[in-house]
Amino acid sequence: MKHLPIAFLAAMLPALAAAQVPADTPAAQRGRIATERSRVEAEFQARERGCWGQFAVNDCLSDARAQRRSALADLRRQEISLNDAQRKQRGAERVRAIEQRSAGPAPAAAASAPRIRNEQGQRDAKAAQRAAGQAGREAEHAGRATAGPQADRRAERVKDEMARQKAEQSRRAQQAARNAGRREALQQEANERREALQRRLAARQKPPAKPLPVPP
Repeated sequence: MKHLPIAFLAAMLPALAAAQVPADTPAAQRGRIATERSRVEAEFQARERGCWGQFAVNDCLSDARAQRRSALADLRRQEISLNDAQRKQRGAERVRAIEQRSAGPAPAAAASAPRIRNEQGQRDAKAAQRAAGQAGREAEHAGRATAGPQADRRAERVKDEMARQKAEQSRRAQQAARNAGRREALQQEANERREALQRRLAARQKPPAKPLPVPP
């Protein structure tokens, strides 16, 4: 008989244990959650190994991790819900036990039963709030993990756009410097032409030279 993979055996152990109890009991439900969690881990390890043979390794690993987090978060929510249901059941059983005892010769216990029910209800409400908050945080974390590759790609696009704008600004600054240099050269050339023209005009306006004296 061939040896089965260790990961497969580890994933099957909770299922074998859960098969020994009725399917609707908390123990069976915990066994199912444990089996699903082992299956998610085994599938993630298989996908992780497969990612190293692909070209886009990082994207493949990110997707595999995001799916793993999302699946584990859903199993955790189921586990929290199961814990909450069991907690309420235990509280109800304690209240019934107190009421049964109070039916005998202990009126003080009967009088305290409503207070105990009220306190148990408050504890159950707080536990439900904590469970809902934990499930919400895990779902938010899974959502961020799923959106991680998209956020990275958006960040890369923003980075590329900023680099392009910076390069465009540098090109415009260089062009402006060249234009300023050409304007300065043209202005210098115009000044030189004006000065040369003024010199020619001044030379034309000189008084004529005195005539030579007539010999005696």
